[in-house]
Amino acid sequence: MRMQVSEQGDEVFIELSGVAGRHQRILQALTEGPIARATAPDEQALTATDISVRAGANEMHIRVKTRASNHFQALSIYHYLRHVLLERDPAPAADALATPH
Repeated sequence: MRMQVSEQGDEVFIELSGVAGRHQRILQALTEGPIARATAPDEQALTATDISVRAGANEMHIRVKTRASNHFQALSIYHYLRHVLLERDPAPAADALATPH
């Protein structure tokens, strides 16, 4: 699997290739994991309306729109997805992950 995460303004872009049927797992990690949860009383949790997804058979392009009350950092999302998709995965893909930009 190959992953690139970048930030531009109030959006975080996640590009994945070699997802090999892990589309649902990736979306679930984003919408149900710690990144999605509010960490302070004045923050709102991440919802499906904050995420835009374009997916092919073996790739995904995800855009996460931040709000004034939440700012999602590209590096935090990169580390979290890497943990969920590679470190927990018993058979990770041989491709190295790209570093976040």
